[in-house]
Parts: sequence; structure tokens; C-alpha cells
Amino acid sequence: MNFTYVYVIGAAQGLILAVALWTKEANKRSNRVLSVWMLLLVVDLIMKVLYINDQDTAFLPGYVLVTFFPFLYGSFFYLYIRTIVSKSTIKWQDWIHFVGFIFMAGANIPWIFNPWDNGPRAFGYFDLSLYLYSVSYVIAGLLTIRRYRKALEQQQSNTEGMALIWIDVMAYFQALIWFVAVSQWLMSIKSYDVWIIYLTVAIWMTVMGYLALLQQNIKPLEKIAVPADVEDDRFPEVDAKLKQLMEHDHLYLDATLNIGQLAKKSGYPEYLVSLVINRKHRQSFREYINFYRIKAAEIKLKDTDNSSSILDIAYDCGFTSKSTFNSAFKKTNQQTPSQFRQNCL
Repeated sequence: MNFTYVYVIGAAQGLILAVALWTKEANKRSNRVLSVWMLLLVVDLIMKVLYINDQDTAFLPGYVLVTFFPFLYGSFFYLYIRTIVSKSTIKWQDWIHFVGFIFMAGANIPWIFNPWDNGPRAFGYFDLSLYLYSVSYVIAGLLTIRRYRKALEQQQSNTEGMALIWIDVMAYFQALIWFVAVSQWLMSIKSYDVWIIYLTVAIWMTVMGYLALLQQNIKPLEKIAVPADVEDDRFPEVDAKLKQLMEHDHLYLDATLNIGQLAKKSGYPEYLVSLVINRKHRQSFREYINFYRIKAAEIKLKDTDNSSSILDIAYDCGFTSKSTFNSAFKKTNQQTPSQFRQNCL
């Protein structure tokens, strides 16, 4: 079966999305990394189409060159995540992340420039090296996003749209693509080898491009600096002040509340407020705020005279979406808000 039309459609959409990502102002640095990555994939797909239609094409050197592009893809995944969650930009030192591609392509220059001889590759462990090298970068990217999410929970009461959950979708696609690649390596099934991985890549390009375009602007987090000589004896007074701000001033009702704002209201340093919440209450900042929000929601749900919808109650108590509210409520009460309200009738 000829799937070249799928590759052509994927390449065309990838080109359009790459241009759109390059010009998008929100998350400019990371979107430009993704744009370049997508352009490389466009070239990869185009070369595959040319080769499928004519295996003796004049563009055969280009086709051979793109066989080394997968050494770039894991690196781009990591750099994309790094630039979206931190203030770091792409610098000349980052060439080190492309050393796999540079080494492999450099070692095979004679084959690239004269592929018609079908000479042997200059490195015998090409496939194994590719999988280990690229997957290591995918893992590094996932660890980076995990650290970001932990920091996010320590600083923001609502992480809706900021937790980059869609990066998980990108990771799942990466895992699927590498699974297909490894299975092709281990199983010699000609029809499977010819089209499925490029079909997966074409779908991936479309999904990732649109998801990236839909993302709000992500502001990198500043790490909370904790001095070496922390005054533990101040914990009780800080805790008492936070309790007052929660129970009497109801600061948790502010859906945009972050730890910087809470620290300013309390009159204590940000690091001290964070330490009290983490060490005394064994909670992240988001869990601490959600505790009070959920308690307020329980009161409203127990009130049989309150005819407000669950979504309205969620908004009234400081949550920004029903799904976030349901998840936090169920984690605390082992039942959904609907079940809780029903049991109170």
C-alpha cells in the first residue's frame, strides 16, 4: 500500500504549523525550537516520499542524510522542554546536545555523498546507539518537566494551563515512535518497516503543532532561595498568621493566589512561608490552599438550601475548573462532590 500521500499531507501541515509556531509571540523561545524541529521532520518526510517514488533519485544523498536526523529528535524534545520551563535560551554551548548527529553524519560522509555505491555504514551499532542516545534525551526532558511541576505546586494555588499536561501527550507519542522503531529493528516485516513509523510521525506533527499553538504564555518559575540559617523558632508565629489569613481573611478564595502574594500579605519572607507549609503541614503550597478551598466547598455542599451547581461552588471556593475541583475533592474525601452532596441529603 502506498502511503506517500499521507506523508505529503503531513509535511504540508508540518510546514504551515512550523511557520505559525515561529511567528507566535507566546512562549517564543520554545515555539521556535519546536518550529525548527518540525521543519526537520518536514524534510525527513519529503525525502522519504522522493525515495519511495524513485529509489535511484538524484536526491538520494539527502535521503541518506535524513536517516541520521533521529539523532536530533530526542535532543530537540529536551531543549523544547528546557526552554519552555526556564529562562534559558539556546546558546552556542548547546551544540553538545547534537554531538550524536554530528558524529554519525560525520563518520558517514562518504556514504552520504555517494550513496549509490550502497557502501557499509561507518559505524556498526547504528540502531542501538540511536535508541540509547535519543531515549536518554527523552528521559532527561521528562525529568525536567517533573521538576517544573513540583516547583509549580510549591508556588501556585491553581496550575490550570500551566502544568503542561499536554507535554505528556508529546512524551506518549515519542514513546510510541521509538517503540515502532525498536520493533522494526527486531522484526523484519517489510510492509511494516516501510510506512508505519512515518505515518506515526506525520500524525505526531499535526497533533503537537496544534497543541503548541493553543498554549497560553508560560512564565518560568523563580526558585525559592532558602538561606542556610533558617530560624525554626519563627514557625509557630508564621503558621498562626497563615491560619488567620486563611480562616478570617479567606485569601484562598482568590483563584490567582500564589506564594509570593501570600508571603507579602503575611509579612514574612517567601522561603519561610514555604518552609512552614512544607514542614509543619507536610503539604505543597497548592495542597495547603486546596485544603481550605475544599473545606469551604464541603460547607456549601452540605447546605440543603444551597441550589448552586457544583461548578458554581467550585468557582466560588477558588477553583478554576470542575475537573481540578473534582480531582482535589476526591483525593481528600475519597468521593466526588456529587456523591458527597448526595450523601448529605
